[in-house]
Amino acid sequence: MEAANRRYADPPGGTLPERAAGSPVTLIGYWDGAEAPGWPSVTGFVDERWDQTERDLVASYLEQGHIPWVQAGLSPCRICGKPNGSAERTDGVYLWPGGLAHYVREHDVRPPVSVIRHIVSAGATPHPRRVDGMDPGQVDRDWWRTATLDS
Repeated sequence: MEAANRRYADPPGGTLPERAAGSPVTLIGYWDGAEAPGWPSVTGFVDERWDQTERDLVASYLEQGHIPWVQAGLSPCRICGKPNGSAERTDGVYLWPGGLAHYVREHDVRPPVSVIRHIVSAGATPHPRRVDGMDPGQVDRDWWRTATLDS
């Protein structure tokens, strides 16, 4: 089977990652740009052969995450320039910009394998765990800076 058509679900009976009280959520989906140097390049995550069914499930999941806070101003899409939201979303394990679903749907941007595995295992709807009172200081930003499609 070609890598682009792989399904990344955990085996049946696997458990979802869960954030322990006080532990950080992991940031994903931020891209390098003039105002945000040091993040991964979005073009390194484009996978035009990614399975459409899985892509739709991932985009839908990303659109439904809990909104812990909203930033001032809109972020532009790094590919098409379209205004791409100002909210962040979370499921209690990952934290992503609200516009990440746009990248997935419109530009074939595929998150790393570990993120897809988590989303596919969770099903169609995120079930936030311990996100009330989430502190922006409790966000792990380091993993994303070195993430790849195979992470």
